[in-house]
Amino acid sequence: MGVKCRENLGGKIIYRCDTCDTYLTHRGSLVSTRFTSGHGPAWLFFEVVNIYYGNAVYRNLVTGRHIVRYIYCKGCSTKLGWFYEMAFVNGQEYKEGCKILEVALIREETDDMPETPFGRHILTSV
Repeated sequence: MGVKCRENLGGKIIYRCDTCDTYLTHRGSLVSTRFTSGHGPAWLFFEVVNIYYGNAVYRNLVTGRHIVRYIYCKGCSTKLGWFYEMAFVNGQEYKEGCKILEVALIREETDDMPETPFGRHILTSV
């Protein structure tokens, strides 16, 4: 068994899994806040990390038929939302490749980690 590596995209306003605190994404990746899920409000993000995907399934959603994959947190396996793999309705193609995160399952935080032109610095003490 190896070390579990987790990605961090940075950002001043970040989103984490509410169950295990795993980093998921940042405000700059937010596309829309006008979605609804089984748990209430849901947000559409362009880029989300530290997740894994379930099998592709057809779903008839409010906006039409889509192929989606449920997404799960790598840290705790909580189902966080879904990934739009394909949209069959004209005008819905902008969702393809994006991820829905259910607001009830994520937490918004302000990240005070310093940013540099070369990325984030990880401050650790030896």
